[in-house]
Amino acid sequence: MSSDWFDLATQGTESGELARSIDWSATSIGAPDTWPKTLRAAVRLCFSTRFPIFIAWGPELLMIYNDGYRPMLGEDKHPAAMGAPASAVWAEIWPEIEPLFDSVLATGVPTWSKDQPLIMNRSGFDEETAFTFSYSPLRDEEGTICGVMDVATETTDHVVDARRLQTLGTLTAALQRLQGDVDELAAATVAVLGRSQDVTRADLYLDTSAGLVPFASTHERHDESVPPHVLREVADRRRLDHVGNALVAPLAATRDRVAAGVIVLEGNPHRPDDDAQRSFLQLVASAVGTALSSTLAQIRQVDELRTVANALQDAMLPDDPTAPGWHTRYRPADDSLLIGGDWYDVVDLSDGRFGLVVGDCVGKGLRAAAVMGQLRSASRALLLENLGPAATLEGLDRFARTLPGAELATVLCAIVDENARTITYSAAGHLPPLVVNKAETCWLNDGRGTPLALTSLPRQEATAALDSGDAVILYTDGLVERRGEHLSEGLRRLADVALAIREERPAADLPDELLAELLSGGARDDVALLLYEVP
Repeated sequence: MSSDWFDLATQGTESGELARSIDWSATSIGAPDTWPKTLRAAVRLCFSTRFPIFIAWGPELLMIYNDGYRPMLGEDKHPAAMGAPASAVWAEIWPEIEPLFDSVLATGVPTWSKDQPLIMNRSGFDEETAFTFSYSPLRDEEGTICGVMDVATETTDHVVDARRLQTLGTLTAALQRLQGDVDELAAATVAVLGRSQDVTRADLYLDTSAGLVPFASTHERHDESVPPHVLREVADRRRLDHVGNALVAPLAATRDRVAAGVIVLEGNPHRPDDDAQRSFLQLVASAVGTALSSTLAQIRQVDELRTVANALQDAMLPDDPTAPGWHTRYRPADDSLLIGGDWYDVVDLSDGRFGLVVGDCVGKGLRAAAVMGQLRSASRALLLENLGPAATLEGLDRFARTLPGAELATVLCAIVDENARTITYSAAGHLPPLVVNKAETCWLNDGRGTPLALTSLPRQEATAALDSGDAVILYTDGLVERRGEHLSEGLRRLADVALAIREERPAADLPDELLAELLSGGARDDVALLLYEVP
């Protein structure tokens, strides 16, 4: 039973046609003609948008939903969900969502849930899902809360894909760190996959002269549900096979046998055994197989590549200053690299003048290192043109706009004049230099500006006097930043430690002592440190 307004509001959609077929007069909320204006407005909104919406109204929280919401009901719950109590439709997740309904009905305050995990049974099996949604109160004409509107979007694919990519990334990184030992490779594989929510089990079989033998597993024992002849055929023919929801895949070929072995992978039972899950398992098998078949070659290749990479990275680092009083240190966060996205440079400008640069590119690893190398070269060239710190940063602003990855880099540029005993400096979003002597510390907080490429305004610079025995410390944020701690705490710690060291030790000891004291737990980020001691 319907009415003119209801027919008009629900026309043109399949869910609307279904809603019109319901005898609402036989339900606890009555015929649509009796519905309050606020409910009518919510229904019009529901069926006028393609965004997923469902309305729960009345003492039983009867459901009304649109076409956008239908896929969330899976294969089993639609069309019976229309006009049914939300508690019955979503019985399996009601313990998780009922408190949200109760809260909205009691307080009128909307809820917000982001990527909320829920185990639903909507297509014949217990399915892992995730949703971002908000429950909002719906009031009748007297202002009484009588219902709830759910505006939702399913984020299951996003959450699962991100988690699978993380597993693949972790697995690939773990295998790449190995030095060619098959036992280490197998241990790393089962360790990573054993923690993955998207791999129920993983069994590795190694092809030996005695045949395929169980080699490693995420469980105490190998699964025997895959017959031996299937394992043998997969290894010999190098073809994928499926036994139930398990993928049986050959590990990549070697020179002296058909395959290095076989891996059996079972996916997440709470996700459909669809193309996405099978593709993920195939990528896992490919990563393990490639690592296993190339372990011996990697020993030679890694050594050769490391030699070349180290030589290239050495070329990107500046030579240590030969003039007395200069001390530099570099500590990359990635042990496999000599450098990262941080840099320092000291440029001899003659006549007792030295250009100083300390910078930090966004990101880590080789990509950040490549950007860093170009910025360092550009800053050195600008300083050699006898530009001041502010003008040098303005030149870097222009250059950074043409260099992908250079945006938002922070840079501190300074010129030390040993004869005048001054330091002139300008900062592009970078942390302030610290001056320390045996009695006190002083921050150089002037000449501040935004990171590179964010402004076309002129840069500011400032000049400070230096006294005999002062130590000027330039550094990148990896020296002071700690997760969960305000940056001011890290700066205070740097000043306190530097002063304590300087009171008892010569300035030349400051770089190593600072790194040892402030990075006692290891470098979590690249660290560049530059120290100048005023003679």
